[in-house]
Amino acid sequence: MPARCMTEMADTCSVTDFFDEEQLARLHGPTETGSALPNAAYTSEAFHRLEQDTVFRKSWVFAAFHHQLKNPGDRYPVDIAGRPVVVVCGEDGKIRAFHNVCRHRGAKLVNEPQSSCKPLVCPNHSWSYSLEGKLLARPHFYGGGKHDHNRETCHRADLREIRCDTWHDWIFVNLDGSAPELNQYLKPVTDRLSGYDFTALQIGSTLEFDIKANWKLAIENFIEPYHVFSCHPWLHSFVSMEERTAPEFQDHVLLCGYEFRKTDPARGEGLPYFPDLPEEKGHRGDWFVLFPNFALEVFPDQVDVFIATPTGIDQCRETIALYFIGDGAHADRYSEGRNAVIQNWLDLNREDIGIIERMQAGRSSEGFDGGVLSPYWDPVLQHFARLVYRGMSEEA
Repeated sequence: MPARCMTEMADTCSVTDFFDEEQLARLHGPTETGSALPNAAYTSEAFHRLEQDTVFRKSWVFAAFHHQLKNPGDRYPVDIAGRPVVVVCGEDGKIRAFHNVCRHRGAKLVNEPQSSCKPLVCPNHSWSYSLEGKLLARPHFYGGGKHDHNRETCHRADLREIRCDTWHDWIFVNLDGSAPELNQYLKPVTDRLSGYDFTALQIGSTLEFDIKANWKLAIENFIEPYHVFSCHPWLHSFVSMEERTAPEFQDHVLLCGYEFRKTDPARGEGLPYFPDLPEEKGHRGDWFVLFPNFALEVFPDQVDVFIATPTGIDQCRETIALYFIGDGAHADRYSEGRNAVIQNWLDLNREDIGIIERMQAGRSSEGFDGGVLSPYWDPVLQHFARLVYRGMSEEA
């Protein structure tokens, strides 16, 4: 890697600075003789900043849950691609996203989630903004006691809105505005979800884990079933390796699934199923990754959402939201089934996190250079690596 890309002068780097000719050839070559991303993709601050400025700015990225913004005035701050963003429920019930900075001196407006607070008020000079991002007032703007309330002449000072859209309980933003419409971006997933009535879903529980590893390792681990027999004894007994098929991909979506022959408490035995679920869906589990970092698993009785949020080059936060069908989310008679599902996710993640963190540690070794890949299980990992490379290569 050129020395300049290992310094703070990373703004001049491009993605090709992190690949030599051999690595680039392996990335785009056949899986059986190819490899995935080089170590720098998991260890270099310069790579991380470039990835944030390209992949995470250009894509639809999960920002917040709609159930966190039920009422007008609810607002939720989040960092996307290293930028402060605030998601707001307006007076009209519409969800909007804004750059979370005052237009005057750039102070961050919202530091923590808030409920039913009508104007957004800057703590620095008390400039105030409506829930639609319009400047309302600038106290003492023309001198002591000379306030500015003339909204028609100050649109330059309105908050800068960010493209935002919602799919069921999941709010996405696209910072640079260049992504296709969200429904088109989701189409490879939604086309495969016919028969599942997502309006029946209710949030049951949310789990969070801080992992000492790059976010990509969490996503790669999520979509890759090859490790199941070695790392997850229960999961292997539920569906063996012989019953599992290799993951697939369709452009920016990674996908995999299986059929299970029996139910099990750890997978929600006894919980209500989706209404009018087609018979062939009654014994299936399917999971998807929507590039870059939003994933979900769909079962007859639940949907489990998985988000890997970068918090640094070698750390991420994993959020898992568990949704159940109707009364399955809260009714006392289903508490045993819900608790079994929650405990299963806790157990699986404890098994996964140690492995993910070991993989992060291994990225510091010259003995690893992108991997020797399985031609059966790993084409999806190589495709994910190519998506990262492509997202960092194209014009923002």
